[in-house]
Amino acid sequence: MIRRSSPRHGARSDLLRAGPLAPEPGEATRAVPFRVRNPAVLEEVLGAGVAEGSPAEAVPEAVPAEEERPAPRRGRRARRAEVPEEPAPTGWQDVPEPQGFSVRRSLRRARRGWYAPVAAPALTTTRQAEVLNTAIVAAPTDPYGIIVGRDRLSNAPVAHDPFTAYEKGEITSPAVVVLGVVGAGKSSLLKTVYVMRPLILSNRRVVVMDKKDRGGQGEYAELTRAFGTEPLRFVVGGGGTTLNILDPTVLAGSGVAGQARLLSALAELANNGMPLDAKRERPALRAALRATLQRAEADGRIPVLADLLPRLGEIHAEFADHSAAAKEKIHQAGLNVRHLLSALLSDELSGLFDGHTSPNVRLSDRLTTFDISQLPDDSPAVSMVMAVANVWLLGTLRHHRGLRTNFIAEEGWDLVGGPGGRVFQRNSKLARGLGLSNIAALHHIADIPEHDPAVAMLKEAQTVHLYRQDRAEDIDACLRMYNLDRGARQTLANLESGHHLLKIGNRREIHVEHVRSRLERGLTNTDEAMVSSPVRGVVPAEGGRP
Repeated sequence: MIRRSSPRHGARSDLLRAGPLAPEPGEATRAVPFRVRNPAVLEEVLGAGVAEGSPAEAVPEAVPAEEERPAPRRGRRARRAEVPEEPAPTGWQDVPEPQGFSVRRSLRRARRGWYAPVAAPALTTTRQAEVLNTAIVAAPTDPYGIIVGRDRLSNAPVAHDPFTAYEKGEITSPAVVVLGVVGAGKSSLLKTVYVMRPLILSNRRVVVMDKKDRGGQGEYAELTRAFGTEPLRFVVGGGGTTLNILDPTVLAGSGVAGQARLLSALAELANNGMPLDAKRERPALRAALRATLQRAEADGRIPVLADLLPRLGEIHAEFADHSAAAKEKIHQAGLNVRHLLSALLSDELSGLFDGHTSPNVRLSDRLTTFDISQLPDDSPAVSMVMAVANVWLLGTLRHHRGLRTNFIAEEGWDLVGGPGGRVFQRNSKLARGLGLSNIAALHHIADIPEHDPAVAMLKEAQTVHLYRQDRAEDIDACLRMYNLDRGARQTLANLESGHHLLKIGNRREIHVEHVRSRLERGLTNTDEAMVSSPVRGVVPAEGGRP
């Protein structure tokens, strides 16, 4: 068996000095049997050719001659530094350790600070040793972005910003999608990562469609006032904010053709989502819109929806060469559209679109909130206001460039789905040139029809936050649409509140724990009515629980 010896630093073994165990000339030799324990080391010392576990025939060991010269005298320092080596047991062969460069050559210099400190070793296990794999525990993102939270694998901070990532070429679209069940932490993420933290930076602006009711007002009302502005409050019956669909700002968003598409979408929403006839109803609407705008320009005033309705059903100049039967069909188509759009002036939607745009409707340099929390859910009012507000925003951004804007829809289905979704999808193509990032939060992705405009929004988004999914079909849709790892199936089903998977472009998803400060928790808590505590000063943790 081979026993390794550890000669002092700087000393050389007699075996290495003598070559491959060859005796000095003139010295007698004797055979010493031994068993090979480490063939690799033995081959390095003896040469090649001893198989593992096979006994050696005879290994020459140097035996000094009977008459030996006396050893030369050594100095006091050399004798003091000598350390007697333990005699080798019978049947063992000494093989020296390979000698390398020693960093600590002088203990005295080390004590005086000549060398850098040496980290003291610590006990570890194979479980802890996983962090030695740098391919897994490397920083999940670079530091150029807005802090999102911490990586659950490496505990490193995770930072991301759609605008910064778009500039660096990491993503091809600034659109963002947040998916998950109710109560998983989506609202907290939107308020902190896409509202509060971006507004700390310069040249940033946020516009929010606030649908969730919180004590008779939107949940962003308190946060909006903290930034020095009042929410734009929409209520049915008057007394709230009014948006004029024919306002020049809306017209500037996408031109006459875009304004006609917006009116078509509003008519379809009033008709339970049924599309207009492309051969007669839409041409009749476009002709009436052009005639209304020309008449208002001649009169030097801003038109309103009430000016458009009488024009629907008229036979305008562009239909003069049609036959009598065709003119009658155009007339009937115009009357159908008039009937649908007249619903926007009815009691069900009164006060929303039946006048000029309210003077308080302006785009703030910081935070602008459209409070639609008091609109009825069983009417198309929410989708209509979202569609008009989106087009109004595009028209405003054309005249107020230079600020990067986050447009957030908490209940994104009313914006990206249905007839309003087609308008939103067309306008989203202009978002990059206007410095606009559309951000939508949705619940059940599997409920979206295959050919709905919302699917295009989901596929276009290059930044996706996936919170807990409680249905197998939703998990399957997420895995398929965003090309997640197979192990993400179990993760999505068991994510804790405040935890999500962050998918950025084509990179692998990151398990992120969203982290909030105490101030952010106080401003982003949305369920204090359910978890209110009689103890003052108790701030709910992630997910709303104290």
